[in-house]
Amino acid sequence: MGNLIAKIVLTGGPCAGKTTTIDRIEEHLVKKGYHVLVLNECATEMIKGGIRPFGNHAATVYDFENEVLNLQLYKEKRYKDFLSNYRDDEKIIILYDRGTVDVKAYLGEEKYQRMLEENNLNHQELLDEYDLVIHMTTVAANMENRYSNSNNTARFEDSQEAIDVDNKITKAWAGHHNLKVVPVCELLEEKIEKAIQCVDELLENNK
Repeated sequence: MGNLIAKIVLTGGPCAGKTTTIDRIEEHLVKKGYHVLVLNECATEMIKGGIRPFGNHAATVYDFENEVLNLQLYKEKRYKDFLSNYRDDEKIIILYDRGTVDVKAYLGEEKYQRMLEENNLNHQELLDEYDLVIHMTTVAANMENRYSNSNNTARFEDSQEAIDVDNKITKAWAGHHNLKVVPVCELLEEKIEKAIQCVDELLENNK
């Protein structure tokens, strides 16, 4: 069975550079000798597949987020189960484009707690599932003129909504033992490097 070294979540508001950063982190880790598994964002997958909390034939936010949560849990389990197919000496890192706790940002405390109860889940246990959470701050927070939702058909928030979502996501993950917030930077490259440094610090501390 593969040696699971770390489970790392990248989260944050819309237009934060998550996708590009995940690609660069994967490239960085592969060069260091790790095998990287990437679990893509469930909400985007569902929206592009036709299940949406907005527009024509919209699902309720609660029903949509419930499906996001359960799809995330299912995929995380399948990824971990698949580790049995690797050699014992293979060092595995799983990168998650958002994690289970992200749903809290879109539900609010009351509905989130209700959803946990209905699914027999515990908030702290969900948090503890991940070794590192990197919050990439939306560019709308400091450079609104650079914010755009035109390059992602699953992104529907305007700049103020993006900031609000970003803040709610930060609060949702606030109880995690290793939450790192990467601020908006003048250059995306600088922001990516800060995220990579968070990963390297985790790996160094785990030695």
